[in-house]
Amino acid sequence: MQLKNNFKRGLKNLWIALIISALVIPPFANASGKYLSPLPLPNIEVLNVESQKCSTSCLKELLEKEQVFSFIAKIDESNQNKEMIEQLNQLLSQLEISEIPYFLGLQKSLFHIALLFPRKAIGRYSSTTMNTILSYLLLQRGGFNFEVFDSQGESLEDLQAALEKIYAKGHRQVIAVLTQEGANHLASMRMDLSIFIPSVHKSQILSNANDSSSLIFGGISYEEQIKKLSEIQPHIRAASFYDSGNIGKQMQQYTQAANENLQLSKSFSLKQGSELPKEIKALRGALQGTRIFLNTPITNSSIILSQLTYNSIRPNGIYSTQINYNPSLLSITQERDRKNMFIANSIAPLDSLFVEQAKLLDVDLEYDWINYATAFGIEYFYRKSFPGAKRYFKERIKDNQVQYNIEILTPTNNRFAPL
Repeated sequence: MQLKNNFKRGLKNLWIALIISALVIPPFANASGKYLSPLPLPNIEVLNVESQKCSTSCLKELLEKEQVFSFIAKIDESNQNKEMIEQLNQLLSQLEISEIPYFLGLQKSLFHIALLFPRKAIGRYSSTTMNTILSYLLLQRGGFNFEVFDSQGESLEDLQAALEKIYAKGHRQVIAVLTQEGANHLASMRMDLSIFIPSVHKSQILSNANDSSSLIFGGISYEEQIKKLSEIQPHIRAASFYDSGNIGKQMQQYTQAANENLQLSKSFSLKQGSELPKEIKALRGALQGTRIFLNTPITNSSIILSQLTYNSIRPNGIYSTQINYNPSLLSITQERDRKNMFIANSIAPLDSLFVEQAKLLDVDLEYDWINYATAFGIEYFYRKSFPGAKRYFKERIKDNQVQYNIEILTPTNNRFAPL
């Protein structure tokens, strides 16, 4: 849209209040600029200053005339429909506008949400998921009641007791960050709550668990990512390194199922680091020219990659999933180690204002998929309460599971580039 050419026409119908916070460097910041300012990021608010009503056909006419600011200011409950809301969300995302009259009118009631986690089992995610929810709620600028519940453990008794507390406090919508074990326990229970589990994929739930429509799963699918990677030159024989933990073993099973010509598989952990150089050297002939799947965390992957390079092993391609989609991979490995490397990613780009505001709370929405899935979960509940609220995510839910796109990227010198 030619916004510049139509800007003057838009000004006839509205004022655009551009609130820009002055940048003040806190006394503890050094010259390198490594500290983020604690002040809110600049944002744009649109105000409607006309009393004359605008019908749905009037909104369409404004879009046709490319008077987008007038369209944004005049949309309300009386003239909106699904098509208009989709156009609105697209424009708000493109223009990074954070507040409009329509949203302010919708968000008068209080939004209730509970966060459940076993702190000892999920570690740092007890704080990052809490901050993820806060960053989203603050961005929407509506009133909310947000409470956190620590179940301590993931046994049936621990989870049942925590859910009873949540229900007694009046909450009916819950984000539960659990391991696969805890999610399976939860899936076996009957409850009067809507629960979103961002950390587990539906395929990880045992078949004998209750098929409850009250549970939504937000985990990414390593299986689908490995299938996608396996479509690249499938005729080349394959090998794999995998982590000895439960997730690593699952990924190894997915790799075997997707690659009939998988000829070599090796479990690897940091405890075996001293033995790896000798083993890689012995496997040099078997690994040369193969497709190598790295189903290992970043640190383990970097050790394996360096040993491949050191032993002059040139694989046909190196493949990995979301587990290695992180900028630290670029910093702890050499570019030559990552030659012909392909990584599957299911995290889509988000509104830059949302991403940067989340960073102020130490939340990574660009590379941390559990934070990303948690943010999707809070939006899912928020837009159930306020259907017209600004939408940040494009993913859909099918059969109680979030459906993620899979993009294949290659790590270059300083970024992950699409093929």
